[in-house]
Amino acid sequence: MVNVRTALFWSLTERYAGLIINLASTMVLARLLTPAQVGVFSLCASLAAVAGILRDFGVSEYLVQERHMTTDKLRAAFGVAILVAWSIGAMILLGRGALAHFYREPGVASVLAVLSLNFLMLPFASPAFAMLTREMAFRKIFFMQITSNTTQAVTAVLLAWHGFGYMSLAWAPVAGIAMQTVLTTLMRPRDSLVLPGWAQARQVLRYGSMFVVSRVIETLTRNAHEFLIARQTGFAAVGLFSRAFGLIELFNSNVTQAVQRVASPVFASQHRSGQALAVSFARSTAIFTSLAFPFCGFIALMAGDIILVLFGRQWLAAAPVARLLAVGLVPFYLVGLAPTLLAATGHIQRRLRITLGYAPVHLVGVFCASFFGLQAVAAVWVLSYSVMMLMYMAQLRTVLQASVGELFKPSVASAAVALLSLAGQALMLAACRYADLPALPTLVAVTLAGATAWLGATRLLHHPVYGELITLLRHRRAI
Repeated sequence: MVNVRTALFWSLTERYAGLIINLASTMVLARLLTPAQVGVFSLCASLAAVAGILRDFGVSEYLVQERHMTTDKLRAAFGVAILVAWSIGAMILLGRGALAHFYREPGVASVLAVLSLNFLMLPFASPAFAMLTREMAFRKIFFMQITSNTTQAVTAVLLAWHGFGYMSLAWAPVAGIAMQTVLTTLMRPRDSLVLPGWAQARQVLRYGSMFVVSRVIETLTRNAHEFLIARQTGFAAVGLFSRAFGLIELFNSNVTQAVQRVASPVFASQHRSGQALAVSFARSTAIFTSLAFPFCGFIALMAGDIILVLFGRQWLAAAPVARLLAVGLVPFYLVGLAPTLLAATGHIQRRLRITLGYAPVHLVGVFCASFFGLQAVAAVWVLSYSVMMLMYMAQLRTVLQASVGELFKPSVASAAVALLSLAGQALMLAACRYADLPALPTLVAVTLAGATAWLGATRLLHHPVYGELITLLRHRRAI
């Protein structure tokens, strides 16, 4: 198997390169599109995200965790992917008019019609992509994702520049997925190009049904605010909340998902070989939170300057929302790898049980808070993620046969690292405010101060992330 550090290097490199591409395009689009235009697409994207979970039906995760892969199982996964994805795409296409009428916005129908094309193409890419992940071929994935991300970003900017409004955001992912499908077909693993089949479909459906119910509820819960805000407050408010949520999602989409993508085949491989996962999970979580906790502090401290530099003054109302969301994410990141571990080890029913527990808390909270404004909605995340954290801790104790202290004690050092990094950021911010520096140099100075303090804190506290960083740098120099 590919070295885990090498796989993580390529996964993180892909995400950070994607971050640069996405930030550059977002900065341009924020000045070409209004909050209301972004809000229309954001609502449709949330609907597509929920449908996207149904579309995959857990096929990718099934292929990664399956102990004994055969051609029949791969054919069954492909068949299930086509059947489900095309059915969901047809439902979106046929139901787009009713949704547009409900939200009193004709643009919703137009955007959903274009987004439904994704469901036609994705089944041809997802099984082969999952097999690349299973084999930890992250160098190939890096090339594929960067090419498709660039295609999507260029398409969005060019169309927005020529006045396509929210439709530029609709056509962009279609272009990106088309490119990804072509590249996945060309770079697929050996023997992964098969015809759809049904011999092992029952096994795929058994795993997928548990996974998809869990993921749909998770995604719906995570995006419920879009639907409620759009209905009660309007699409401009959706755009502002979406911009704040997108800011704190930078870490999730560019670090969390990169780590989870590598952790999934690693946990699955260790489980298949009968290894104990408690120590591996504890160490991985400590390393992960050493990055996540300081990020939350940075967003909470610098949200206004970040939004002003990246998006412009018309989005400044999103800053208080971003601060609250950053605070709410702290308990989530403590168990950020737990859903991946449960799915990779076949405990998908436990994951579903957790989802069914905290989802009602979040949905009821968001519904009630939507009557009091965007900041009240953001504050709900603190409550619901705390409930989710406690539930995951309880399940992990049973699955890994370890105490909470054994699983999370290494992450206490991550909290200390975050506090020292935040102290460095706060001191530099105070100096910049005293010198009355503009937003951009202030942001650069605070970022550098926080990174320096973080590096010093990890070394001072002998945090495992420092050793991993040194090992990774030495490894890359040797290549």
